[in-house]
Amino acid sequence: MNSIILPALLLCGATVALASEHCSYKDADIVIKEWRQITSHGNSAPILMRAANVLFSGIFEKDPAARNLFTRVHVEDMHSGEFHAHTLRVMTGLSELINKLHSPAVLDSMLEHLAHQHAVRDGVKHEHFHEFRDILYASLGQLLDEYNPDAWKNCMFGILYGIAGNLP
Repeated sequence: MNSIILPALLLCGATVALASEHCSYKDADIVIKEWRQITSHGNSAPILMRAANVLFSGIFEKDPAARNLFTRVHVEDMHSGEFHAHTLRVMTGLSELINKLHSPAVLDSMLEHLAHQHAVRDGVKHEHFHEFRDILYASLGQLLDEYNPDAWKNCMFGILYGIAGNLP
């Protein structure tokens, strides 16, 4: 029985490691560990809200027309409950995606769902995810005690492309 377990574990590990041509198993470990610096302090909602505010403010600064994509969540008042709820959903969604980096089947399913959700929204473009990515990378160095930009770039490529790859 033990002779079957080791090859099975190795095969599972190889499958996870090969699931992304960009995000290695080690990269995923680094990103998950670093992300936990943000989310492991009990109530992570306040820090996720601050991070969301930085991200969305940066997106709207770079592309003021992007505000029009969020009218249904009352972007005109970025301190409204509706907008806070939306940005918290974005950040907790990002957290879930990061925490599934070692579960490629689950991650792929989540990304497929998010890709569909964004594809049916008029005006959502691939470039908006580039803006999100750039602001996220710039912010992580300030949020994290330890920050490995290469691991983040390797892993976030698959996440962001998985959502935005088919957008105009």
